[in-house]
Amino acid sequence: MTLRSRLGLAAVLLVAVLAAAGIFLVGTVTSSAVAQTNQELRSTARVAVGVADRQTGGSQPFPGRPSSPLSSHRPPGPRQNPLSDVYVAVIDGSSRRPIARPADGGGREPQLPRVSSSLLSRLRIETVPSVSGGGRWQATLVAVPSGQEVLVAVSMSRVDHTAATLRLAVLAAAGLVALVLLACGFWVERLGLRPIAQVRTVARAVLEGDRSRRVPATGRRTEADQLAAALNLMLDNQQEIEARLRQFIADASHELRTPTSVISGLAQLWRQGNLRDAPALEDAMRRIGQESARIGGLVEELLLLARLDEGSPLQQAPLDAAAVIRESLADGQATHPSRSVTATVEGPLPVVGDASALRRAVSNLLTNALVHTPPASPVAVRAGRSGDRVVVEVADGGPGMTADEAAHAFDRFWRGRSSRSRPGSGLGLSIVRAIVAAHGGEVQLETGPDRGTTVRLLLPAAPAAPPAAPQGFGRSAALSGPVSTPGVPS
Repeated sequence: MTLRSRLGLAAVLLVAVLAAAGIFLVGTVTSSAVAQTNQELRSTARVAVGVADRQTGGSQPFPGRPSSPLSSHRPPGPRQNPLSDVYVAVIDGSSRRPIARPADGGGREPQLPRVSSSLLSRLRIETVPSVSGGGRWQATLVAVPSGQEVLVAVSMSRVDHTAATLRLAVLAAAGLVALVLLACGFWVERLGLRPIAQVRTVARAVLEGDRSRRVPATGRRTEADQLAAALNLMLDNQQEIEARLRQFIADASHELRTPTSVISGLAQLWRQGNLRDAPALEDAMRRIGQESARIGGLVEELLLLARLDEGSPLQQAPLDAAAVIRESLADGQATHPSRSVTATVEGPLPVVGDASALRRAVSNLLTNALVHTPPASPVAVRAGRSGDRVVVEVADGGPGMTADEAAHAFDRFWRGRSSRSRPGSGLGLSIVRAIVAAHGGEVQLETGPDRGTTVRLLLPAAPAAPPAAPQGFGRSAALSGPVSTPGVPS
């Protein structure tokens, strides 16, 4: 059952309960008024019979009514009529002689009850209509010893008027409640159900292939609007992820196309017999080895990123980040012996993590600084402790990056315009950020045109670290002071 159906059923049940309560209220009030009228009729029946007895000149007491001065004393005149709200008539056969009429009776007379009572203590009261015209009466017929009967009745006009007024009030209240329910239903449908229906429509459209559909925002800050905003955000994120995935596949295919084309071309040349002499064959094999290594490195980097994206746990062991940095500096000296690197490493720098992964991250930063800057540009590596973090910085004096380039610096397979002519897959900084994030740290980038580039790694220090050296870069400690040489210090 849908929410709209449940709300409709709840409204119907509420109206039914209110209607039942109104009917019960009207019936209860009417029954109470009838009971009060019957009590009034019983109370006045003795007086009415006594008045009828005096009017007819009777002298014997009625059965069930003791003698009293009221039955033997004729009132001085009609001014003292205590039965102004009661109809009293003497019935003799088929004739009727009214003795008292109610002031608001309008000349109407009640019909005779079907059964008469011979005892005042056991009156039988019936509801009878008027002889002519409308209206009802509570009436009783009392048989007297003279052979006549006395009709005593009380008009039900007041009771009927009260009941009619109460019914109108109940109907008006029911109508008002119905209008309020309709207004609330429209309000709930507009603010709650309609946006949910729009969410369902958009979800179906997206499933059918229309990825551009979104739920229109109303800005009312309702739960339905929050649901719509969450769905739009999810769809936007999903679309962004799909776009990045398509771009990733395209970039990976592009990076793999060049080496595979080289290998395929060299193999084709060999099959055609163009690589028969030893120098040509040796050069072809060398190029095949280089391209194979390039493919292998790219695949290894992709697998590493895939493992990090899946949240595969890295090795967690206490290690000294200063030692890891020195090893990365030694690797950089071996691959770029002509470049000058200034190193300022304060140690020890205890952290918990994977030594090989951290070495990979520092090596990637150092390689980027050495490969993508002019040969004469300075490169500096600084490492130290700041509070509860180990800070590693790799800074270069190269041309730097624009704001747009910096925004994409950590995207996979992305390379700046000045770097596209140099070797590299564009995965270096992506791997750095993934490794640092796996260690619970973060990466900061500071760059600008003609200002160089500084990449800063912030890693959590080990809980049981020994007392740190004085704060700030450039201050030396034993066995790990600043080193500035034409090469990279070991």
